[in-house]
Amino acid sequence: MKRSQERQALILSMLQSKGFVPIELMASTCGTSLQTIRRDLSELSRTGKVLRYHGGARLSEPKRAENYRSRSASHVEEKRVAAELLVDQIQDGSSLFLAGGSTLTLVAEALLRRDRLTIVTNNLHAALTLYDKEGFNVHVVGGWIRTASGSLVGANAASEIGTFSLDAAIISTSAITEEGALLEYDESLVGPINAMIANARRTILVADCSKFGRTGIVRAAHLRDVDLLVTDRVVPSEFAELLQHYQIDLING
Repeated sequence: MKRSQERQALILSMLQSKGFVPIELMASTCGTSLQTIRRDLSELSRTGKVLRYHGGARLSEPKRAENYRSRSASHVEEKRVAAELLVDQIQDGSSLFLAGGSTLTLVAEALLRRDRLTIVTNNLHAALTLYDKEGFNVHVVGGWIRTASGSLVGANAASEIGTFSLDAAIISTSAITEEGALLEYDESLVGPINAMIANARRTILVADCSKFGRTGIVRAAHLRDVDLLVTDRVVPSEFAELLQHYQIDLING
């Protein structure tokens, strides 16, 4: 059996590489009991290194607490490249869902080049960019404001999205795993994203390449739900194979 410091170092290494790790996997990897792992997690939680959940844990990641201003300032050029590539795929007169997040705020700026769009969004920053463009019909769904992103979320937002049937859902993500899962750090974002996917005839994922291989905490959707991926540069080979497997069209810079 490993000593306490060795176990905790191994636990932190597992969480770093895998994101969320079930407690049973920690116990088998460390060669110890579930009770011992729970004590280790309690100590790591008290020191602020991990967040415990029923059945497992993940790292306490500063990124989860990032506010909108700091996140919108990261990978700006990469996001802008992806946004400009995306807008070339949108025809004048289209109807679109536009989800939350800093990437899709830049998409909103690029969409100003189009005409006669109908846009349904829960993204307050995007709505402020789009609302006064002549010929645009912009509908902002109701809900409570998630201050970290300026997104309107909750059951009311998802329900209102479900009353529409539009040409495309334009979504982003916090992370794309090697298994194809699209992850977020906050479960409140999941309902509106899934409602947009369910009520659009096509789903477009816009994500800069920093999102590939990152970790998150909540499964929002999966690459199999996506028809087109737009990103700023050539994707890593393992993800290219996933896109081919799920027959997802790709546009990259």
